Amino acid sequence: MSQSPARHYRFSSGGRAGVLLGMSLRQALPIVIGVLFLTVMLMVQLPLIGLLGPLAGCIVSFGRWHRAPLFEAAVPGVVMTWARWRKRSTWTRSSLTGSNGESIDDLPAAMSGLQLFEVADTFLAQERSIGVVADRRAGTLSLVLAVRGSGFPVASLSEQDALVGVWGNALAPLARARCLVSRLTWQEWTHPVGMDGHRRFLESARNGSAETTAGDDYEQLLVEQSPFTIAHEVLLTVTADLRRVRARRGVGVEQVALDGLIDEVRQLAARLETAGISVPGLLSPAEITQAVRARSDPTRALVHLPSESSLAVASRRHAHQWGPMAVEPDWLHVRVDGCAHRSYFVASWPMLPVRADWMGPLLTVDGVTRTVTIVMEPVALTAAAQDANRQLTSIEADQQQKERHGFRLTARERRRHDDVESREHELAEGHPLFRHVGLVTVTAPNLDLLDDAAATVEQAAAQSMLDLRPLAARQSEGWMASLPLGRSVRQGKW
Repeated sequence: MSQSPARHYRFSSGGRAGVLLGMSLRQALPIVIGVLFLTVMLMVQLPLIGLLGPLAGCIVSFGRWHRAPLFEAAVPGVVMTWARWRKRSTWTRSSLTGSNGESIDDLPAAMSGLQLFEVADTFLAQERSIGVVADRRAGTLSLVLAVRGSGFPVASLSEQDALVGVWGNALAPLARARCLVSRLTWQEWTHPVGMDGHRRFLESARNGSAETTAGDDYEQLLVEQSPFTIAHEVLLTVTADLRRVRARRGVGVEQVALDGLIDEVRQLAARLETAGISVPGLLSPAEITQAVRARSDPTRALVHLPSESSLAVASRRHAHQWGPMAVEPDWLHVRVDGCAHRSYFVASWPMLPVRADWMGPLLTVDGVTRTVTIVMEPVALTAAAQDANRQLTSIEADQQQKERHGFRLTARERRRHDDVESREHELAEGHPLFRHVGLVTVTAPNLDLLDDAAATVEQAAAQSMLDLRPLAARQSEGWMASLPLGRSVRQGKW
């Protein structure tokens, strides 16, 4: 019996049509401002000073600083420098005893507006408390699911293709009109777990006896294998937009949105279970708190969930201490409590066709603590078709403009046209569209170890044919995006 050949998957170039000769609005704006400055200087007869405008505009539009385009990092860089000059760049918790009520103020700027509370619900036939993350600034509610998969790395290529197909079918119903789910955030957190359990077993086996050759050999084996003993934890955050919800008589918008979100998550969990992904359940406030603390500072002694009978849980005050104690952002990293974080965004996805396991090198890198975050935004078919038509029209107009001015079309621009055209055909056939962005956050106890770990992750990403670019001057947002709280880097700024 012949086996069907493995499928290959293609990613679009990801670029959007520019507003001026292929440049985006943010990249073209400094040049336009520089030209306007030159025009004003010519009117007042100061041509030499006026030439500084276009020169500065070109530097900002095409220059780079620490591998980041200046037109992307200029504004957040100025904000960060201004905060440092005012000695307000470092945030520290103002109260160590928590606050009364449901305060959302004692949080760093990246977490401002977030609130964690709990509700009781029967989810998957289990009566338990559910943690709900409310983003007052963005007007969203988020629930966090623990998910577990197995068998994909060791499956054959045809079996992997089948799994990818059923996973896509599980997500497809979310890409419909008037669906209140606005975002899905997948976060795969990998961290070394060490050999403490094996060492305790070795000590108990010795039972006070003298060291033996076998014991020494076993200890040496533990030392060699310790960097390769890693744990993988996957969380799925489902976010609902309150603006898509209409209030009912006697029921507030937030309650209606929460009821609808729980129902959507319940149906999604059932589809994922059918697709072979285990869904143990929704996280409680204590479990969300633990996830935030552990991913912010894995070196902390807090390695177990708060006991259900503890005073903090009984008084319902553990959620108020879910934030960090101190946050200090820098250009290429951010310090959170006892750890440093460096975040990247995926500047370009694989340009060549890839197979289903193409992210294997990045997901299986060992010896480092890192989080891979994939943010997916479902788009209704009608809206996706209209957007594809607008992009195709804009690309064709941009190409005509370049040809009129004597500029040649590059291979990348021709491929972008083909990508959008292919997407338009797929939408016409009924395939759903999910906008997506990828983020990678590396964590280490100090900057030297962070540089080493970041270099390892960059090499692994290159093997997966991913181009990672640091979030220059926006490391606080990158760290925030690595937490299961339903908030990502602000749209249009990656």
